[in-house]
Order: sequence, then structure tokens, then C-alpha cells
Amino acid sequence: MNESRRAFLSAAGAVGGALALAGCAGDDPQDVEAGAVTTTTRTESSTPTSTASGGDLKPTVATSTIRAGTEQETTVYEIRSGRPGPTAFVVGGMHGNEESGYWAADDVRNWKIDAGTLVVLPEANAPAVEQHRREWPGEMDLNRQFPIGAPPKNALAREIWGAIRRHEPDVLVDLHSSKGILRRENDEGVGQNVFHSNHESVVRSVQRAIEYLNDEFVTGYEPIYDFVRTPADDSEYATAPMLVNKARRDRDIPSCLFEVTQDGVKPEKRARWTKAFVASVLDSWRIRAL
Repeated sequence: MNESRRAFLSAAGAVGGALALAGCAGDDPQDVEAGAVTTTTRTESSTPTSTASGGDLKPTVATSTIRAGTEQETTVYEIRSGRPGPTAFVVGGMHGNEESGYWAADDVRNWKIDAGTLVVLPEANAPAVEQHRREWPGEMDLNRQFPIGAPPKNALAREIWGAIRRHEPDVLVDLHSSKGILRRENDEGVGQNVFHSNHESVVRSVQRAIEYLNDEFVTGYEPIYDFVRTPADDSEYATAPMLVNKARRDRDIPSCLFEVTQDGVKPEKRARWTKAFVASVLDSWRIRAL
């Protein structure tokens, strides 16, 4: 973690309290393999230079490529504000049939931010997005390729994990949708819910975001559609080989997985709700003001 980012987090006390320095844990069991990832990077804006007013840098956007030259090739976008602050990593498209997540992430990558850095991977599994399939190729579920305490299971997962480790995010947000609703009886879905790590910083930001969603966006629906939050450790998915579990357990990264229901909510509205959630989280972390 660079010194300006460390100083900002120390001084700001983001999300209403002292913010733990995340993403700077020691070496994990995957260091050797994850470190071997190669990506190509190009800067889309001018080279950062100091401003006349006080030493801040001009905003820049850079891209890097995961699985370059393969059918799984996909792009990571890094938006740097030029000002000290946390780093947020937003992921969409882990499942190709959950369009609200990658639609939202594709918009988020174009957002201007006020402080820190925003890293966005809109289409984690680009071929699955193209095929509109949850699992691709074959029966490969990308969000089950990240075992805790062990290397990711395939090349795509390894490169995604390598990107997360290189950026050392202070918060990770993974965007999904579900056919059902978590709180509805006899429903196997997990929609209208956010699974999250137990870091106080992410608990506060998630709670604030779901209150914002319920008050401002989820209107005209039955109460069962109100968003809730669930500590990941209290769920049946606590040890599942999912990206957020690996991030929170192996790297101690404050993490959350957003699930909006597909039941009775059109894709465009699901994407709006998803973007509103991301916007509120980034506001809580003082990366982008609402």
C-alpha cells in the first residue's frame, strides 16, 4: 500500500470509524502461482502530472488484459482520481446469465471518482456473458474456482486473483443476481440480499447501502423485496470456493457479494438497483460522492 493511501485511510476514518488497512496481508499459499500472471497495460489518458494547486495528480484511466489472446480475454479498468484514498475493486459477469451485474459494472467503469482508485472488471467470464450462460465453458462455474487457502482452480480464476492481489483493494464488491429471494419461504434463491465479511467497515457501508436502496429504489413492492444483509460466515456458503470468500479469508479484504432478484424485476431495473448499491458503497468509502 502506497504512503498517500495509507495516510488518507489513517486520517479519514472512512465509513464512520477507523478503517482497517486491508489488502496488505502477508504472503498467502498462492503467492508463487498468482505472481506468475502476465497482463498488458495501456494508459488511456495523459500521463499524470502534479496540479498547480497542491500536488494532486490528474485523473487517469488505465486498462489491463486478463487471459490475453484467448477466448477468455477480458479487460480490467483502473480509474485513478489523482487524490489519496482507498481502492475499491468491483466485479461483474462472474455468471453470464446475470446481466444486471455486468451491465452495471460496465457503467461503473466510466464513473468519475473523487478520491482513491476504482478498479472494475465488468465481464469476469466474457465467453459466459456472450453465451448468456451461468456456467461456461461446459459446466465451469467461475465463482466456484477460488478455494480458500489453495490456488485458484483454472487459468482464468488465477489471473482474476492475480489482479486482485496486485491492486490490493480496501474493499471488494462482486455483483450478481438470483432467480429467487433469500427470505421467502420455500425459495432456494438468495436475491435481495448482500453477503458480506465481518469487517466493521464493510458492515457499515453495506447497511447504509441497503437502507438507501430500500428507501429510494425498492418502492411499490411487497416488503419481502426489501434488501437485507447476511454475514458470509453465517451462511451456507461460508466456506464455498467463491471469490469473496477467498478475498476475505486469504487476504483479509473487506468484501461483499450483492444479489438482486430476477423475480418480478426487469433487467434494466435490476441494473439500476445494482448501480445504486455500488454508488452508496463508494460514497461510504469516500471514493465517489452520491
